[in-house]
Amino acid sequence: MRKLALPAILIASMTGTVSAAEVEVLIDKNRYEPASVAVKAGDTVVWRNAEKRTSHDVAFDDGERSERMMPEDQYRRTFTTPGRYPYHCVPHPHMKGEVVVE
Repeated sequence: MRKLALPAILIASMTGTVSAAEVEVLIDKNRYEPASVAVKAGDTVVWRNAEKRTSHDVAFDDGERSERMMPEDQYRRTFTTPGRYPYHCVPHPHMKGEVVVE
């Protein structure tokens, strides 16, 4: 039994788990900051409205859309498929951003 336990311990210690990252995008002064972020599949992007009085949203070209975010509200999306995900703010169409998933 000892011979079987040792290899299992060695294998478990050599195979670390890879955790997904979380990237924050601030919404401030009528822009997304940063406007473009690159993440890996499985990562989550968090948008936080840092405005004092203005609400915003995050509307993706693929149809997914956040609710209107009041100041200090957040919206999260986890990206599982590689590709480019452009988005904009519906009430402020000049606000644009993109998530690039590798």
